[in-house]
Formats: sequence, structure tokens, C-alpha cells
Amino acid sequence: MPEPAHPAHVWLDGEIVPWERTMVHVTDAPLFIHAVFEGIRAYWNPAQERLYIFRLDAHLKRLLNSIKLTRMRTTLSKEQIAQGAVALCGALGYREDIYIRPLAYFDPAAFQAATTSGPVHVLINTWPRPSQLDRPTGLKCCVSSWTRIVDNILPARVKCLANYRNSALASTEASFNGYDWAIMINSHGKVSDGTGSALMLVRDGVVLAPTVTDDVLESVTHETLIQVCREVLGVEAVRREMDRTELYSADEAFLCGTGLEVAPISSVDGYTIGNGGIGPITQQLRRMYHDLVRGIDRRYEAWRTAV
Repeated sequence: MPEPAHPAHVWLDGEIVPWERTMVHVTDAPLFIHAVFEGIRAYWNPAQERLYIFRLDAHLKRLLNSIKLTRMRTTLSKEQIAQGAVALCGALGYREDIYIRPLAYFDPAAFQAATTSGPVHVLINTWPRPSQLDRPTGLKCCVSSWTRIVDNILPARVKCLANYRNSALASTEASFNGYDWAIMINSHGKVSDGTGSALMLVRDGVVLAPTVTDDVLESVTHETLIQVCREVLGVEAVRREMDRTELYSADEAFLCGTGLEVAPISSVDGYTIGNGGIGPITQQLRRMYHDLVRGIDRRYEAWRTAV
């Protein structure tokens, strides 16, 4: 989804500044090889006239872990970045669903290709992005011929820009072959992530997700849905390794993540999932997720940060 026209302001290193003040010259583009980021959604509740940032704390915890694993250093705390996100959204006066992207990157003056050191900047950008939870049909997916990146080569749990080349290869292949989305298998032959999304299956009434050691990005949405399954829907939810053929024989399957939210899958490699429609557990999770992120369902209040 393309980004619309830029906002008037962004947040940079602790202050709200005009968008124009954050320009980086094209010759400094290689610095983003090491950049790490987060994707966060905020949802507008028109009845309450309130914007809610969803799972802000969990996303920023993951951001700081990515900063640590890439050996960046920042003096900014999780609380300071959170306060910056809230202040920026408030200053821009959004009254619609939006996307929030914190990005941490080395200062161009200090960037070195082999050994990284020096100042790190933290930027927060925002733009409108409507929810897609009401998509009427499922996605047509394929298993990619590209293997998921491996932890001791390029760790998937680090949410960095470089890792998304792996997903881009798979998603481009899927698009060329007439599919909506690609699902990736790891080097051990087990189901891993979707391209830019997490994956969950339903088999015999049990919701399944890959383990955190299956070369997946440790998904905030995975954890959200697993907790909702267990505590609200009364549905068993399990993390375990999954074989490729379990995709084909699943009763339901869906992709999930901040960007995709909860997106049903209708087929994988031409195998129809369930009856090809949106399964009952997937539908329940979509409705529950919709109400939770907008503060319609008041449970899990700590997940929502009001602007």
C-alpha cells in the first residue's frame, strides 16, 4: 500500500519537527542497511472521538530489542519514544485510522559498512491507513520457493529493513505466479512466516502458530490472538512446529500482523482451505480484534494507548 502525502511534522530524537527538517541525501541511502523499525497501528473510535494506539508498549519493546541486537545505542527510553508517538499523533490531529513507523538508524556521518558505531537517530513518521478487517474474501497463497532467513545468518526476530529483501523475493515470485501472498518455509522444512506477516492455522478446533524459534519475527499480533483465543474465546491455542502439508489440510488459515490485521486464506498452492470461505474461528477473531483495537470492547485496557 503506497504512502500518501507526507504529514506536516514527524518526531525526531525527542522533539516534534517539521517534515522538511528530516531530509537525508540520496548518497547517504546505504545507512539504512542497518536501520530497524516498527509498524504500529492506531484506530479511530468515532463514537468516543478517540484515537487508540494498539500494543504500543509491546512494539517499542521489540524495537529496543532490534536496536540492541544490531549493536545500536540510544539514550532514549521506551517511555520517551512512547510519549513521542502519542504527542505526535495528538499534534497532527488525526481523526482516522493511521500507521505509525518508528525508525532507528545510524547518523550518516558515523555510518560504516563493516563496523557500526556512533550516533543513532530515532524517527517516528505517521500516515493514514484504513483497516482491512472487513475484506470479504480470503487470500490465494502459495508456498514460496525461497527459504526463510536463518537466525545465525540474518535473524528474523530483528525487524530491520535488510530482512525484508527475503520477503520481497518471495512476494514478487508469488505475484508473478498469480497469487496474492507467499508463505515461507524455514531451512528445517517447517512452516515459518508469511511475507511481511505472521501465519496461524486451525486444525480440529485448535489454533496453531509456529514457535518463536522457527525463524519468525516474534509477532505482537501472534501473542495478542493467542491470548484472546485462550482467555476470551475458550479456544485452545498452541505454538509448535508445522509441516507444509498441514497448511493444505488445515480447516482454517489466516495471515496476521499489524499491517494485515487478521486476513483469511482461501487456498494454498491450489488446495482449498476448509470450504474456501472465512472460517468460524477466523471470523470470531476478526470481530474480536476489531472491537479491541478501537476500544469498543473494554477488555485488555493496557493494550490501548489513548491519544
